[in-house]
Amino acid sequence: MSRDHHFHCEHAGCSITVGIRTGRTRELELLVDGKEVAAARVHGHHARTHVMTATLPTDPPRDIEVEVRLPGAHGGDPVSTLLVDGERRTMPAREIPRRSRPTEASWYS
Repeated sequence: MSRDHHFHCEHAGCSITVGIRTGRTRELELLVDGKEVAAARVHGHHARTHVMTATLPTDPPRDIEVEVRLPGAHGGDPVSTLLVDGERRTMPAREIPRRSRPTEASWYS
């Protein structure tokens, strides 16, 4: 069964979001201002750290790295850290709205 995780922060006037889908294959995506700028597929269920890089559309452009620590097979939640200008900033988790299932009454209406 897969599970989604999202992390988000603002930096230099840009919106930075990391999306992680855990499951048989773990899928990572990095969005800057809502546009996908990096993506990765990670196979296996061992604990590991994966780094994605991007360039922020600022004047002048700034390079950033996002470090994603993935848990092992025994559980835990991933952690995302923004690495920029020599500083490490943990990205807060963002609530993911769940799709509601239809109620019994709506099936028959």
